[in-house]
Amino acid sequence: MIWLTWRQFRVQAWVAAVFAVAIAAALAATAPHLFDLYQSSGLADCTSNCGDLADTFVIQAGTRLNTILYGVGTAALLLMPALVGIFWGAPMVARELETGTHRLVWNQTVSRRRWILTKLIGIGLTTAVTAAVVSAVVTWWAAPLDDGRAGRISPELFSARGVVPIGYAALGFAAGVLIGMLLRRSIAAMAVTLLAIVLVQVAVPFFVREHLTTPVSSSTPFDPENIASLGISEDNTITVHAASPVEDAWELSNVTLGPDGEEFEGPIDPAKCGPDAAGGKRECDRYLGTLNLTQKSTYIPADRFWSLQWRELGLLLSVTALLGLASVWWISRKVA
Repeated sequence: MIWLTWRQFRVQAWVAAVFAVAIAAALAATAPHLFDLYQSSGLADCTSNCGDLADTFVIQAGTRLNTILYGVGTAALLLMPALVGIFWGAPMVARELETGTHRLVWNQTVSRRRWILTKLIGIGLTTAVTAAVVSAVVTWWAAPLDDGRAGRISPELFSARGVVPIGYAALGFAAGVLIGMLLRRSIAAMAVTLLAIVLVQVAVPFFVREHLTTPVSSSTPFDPENIASLGISEDNTITVHAASPVEDAWELSNVTLGPDGEEFEGPIDPAKCGPDAAGGKRECDRYLGTLNLTQKSTYIPADRFWSLQWRELGLLLSVTALLGLASVWWISRKVA
């Protein structure tokens, strides 16, 4: 059964191997120059107020090649769960059911349960190893650029760094297998698998991930030098957004509160803030500094990256195991 699985899957396995080796080779060839820039820029040794150094480094390292490799590496890890689910998972059982070859396959000496378990474990391990290799290389190579940008704990990067891509890829495969088994049509299963994986990749970062750890809350006096943006309306109400108090953190909320403890919206003195203010923005900033405002923010600090990675991986692998068990049960009891 192992030999048969390899014979049926060997082309996809070789494609995955070539893909992983190509990405690793391209990143390894460009890494020395990138890390030299990172060290010489001073950003590698910086621990606070690193904004100017980060901007300088990103400009220096932002060559066309590095930009392409950064985008391709990140995109590959974000797209891998969908690609694996569509082309490896969904057709695996659906094609057998659609063409009727399952009648021959499941009437041999190998039982249905052994057949599905061998394929799930064999192809699932190939999926996990491919994702692990690509993610390890991309995470290592992109670390300096992540440090110079928003930080790898940000939602747009977190799913494409560390160990989490292994969980998403495995989940994509297992979901594709079960969906294909239920729908019994390859094309329909591929479409539904794509939709399901996209929903998971949106739902987990924005609705589940923040609950896997305890966020940090801070409340500090409002600093007019820390204003990121202002919005003033015609009725003299105002929206004040201060910059995050912690660098490279994943900001969950950031509000400016008035003396009453509610979100500050004004009204404000139009002679101090607004188009008629004689002193312009600087006078408006000083005026806001006299209103006894408070900045309240909730965030997940960058040093929680790995603990959050392992917790999310555990969640994804648990769901993957349940989907695999459901596939084994369904093929043993329900598929005729």
